[in-house]
Amino acid sequence: MENIIWVAGHKSPDTDTICSALACAYMLEQEGKAAVAVRAGELNKETQYALAKFGAAAPELKTEIPAGQPIMLVDHNESKQAIDGLKEADVVGLVDHHRLGDLETEKPIFMLIEPVGCTATILLALMRQRGIEIPPTIAGLMLSAIISDTLLFRSPTCTERDRQAVEELAAIAGVDYAEYGMEMLRAGADISDLQPADMVQTDKKEFAVSNGTISIAQLSVMDTAPVLAQKEALLRELEADRAAHSYEASFLMVTDILEEGTQLLFAGDAAKVAAAFAAEAADGEVYLPGVMSRKKQVAPPLLGAF
Repeated sequence: MENIIWVAGHKSPDTDTICSALACAYMLEQEGKAAVAVRAGELNKETQYALAKFGAAAPELKTEIPAGQPIMLVDHNESKQAIDGLKEADVVGLVDHHRLGDLETEKPIFMLIEPVGCTATILLALMRQRGIEIPPTIAGLMLSAIISDTLLFRSPTCTERDRQAVEELAAIAGVDYAEYGMEMLRAGADISDLQPADMVQTDKKEFAVSNGTISIAQLSVMDTAPVLAQKEALLRELEADRAAHSYEASFLMVTDILEEGTQLLFAGDAAKVAAAFAAEAADGEVYLPGVMSRKKQVAPPLLGAF
């Protein structure tokens, strides 16, 4: 067992998971604790862009955690989304902005979950409370996380705290957040080298339901047309993924950042999908105008329906 605290986000990591892990590890180190950020999956293009912009190294890939290893969780608190082996690890704390999941620990831990748009927003408040100075690189990473999770304030999960955090962090990082934000989102929306099999795995999260598990992936783009032109192939890949993991259903949110809506593709019970959104769900798809957030607008009705 290592004495160094691992700080880890969820599998299929997004920008918040990676950048908040790095920021949280920095916070712990400033408090005199040995900590290192790790990741449970491969980086997406958006995250790579943010790391390169602010000169930060990617966390080391760790697909399984040793028994007894101290770990701090960020940006998730559900066992199905966590690094493999978590049940035997020593969870010392978590900072998150999602619903309360099924995490169990053997001892009391530090836990902070708040209904804001991004984990980094919570970490900013913690650092301010603890009198920790935030250097430009860490500020840039936290800024990137908030812009990503709120889709530059377009997501309904965005709060005034997120907006204020972006302004504060942008000043420290020395960037124009609006200009940088669009550049980063555009980099993440590039699907030119992605195959349908890759798309259905993008930012995929698993959720426990009464009869098993459902998965919801999300692909945020500037133009949905090139993605939806591959609908039949995407539906085949969703069905293959559903069968391979014995999911009750598999979903892919194709979210249009500019038009602010989501085409939801799925493999599973169409009647339950239709009931979840009170909308017609035919041929493996349902259009959800104004829907941007998996956490707030898609996962809750699906979890209720399934």
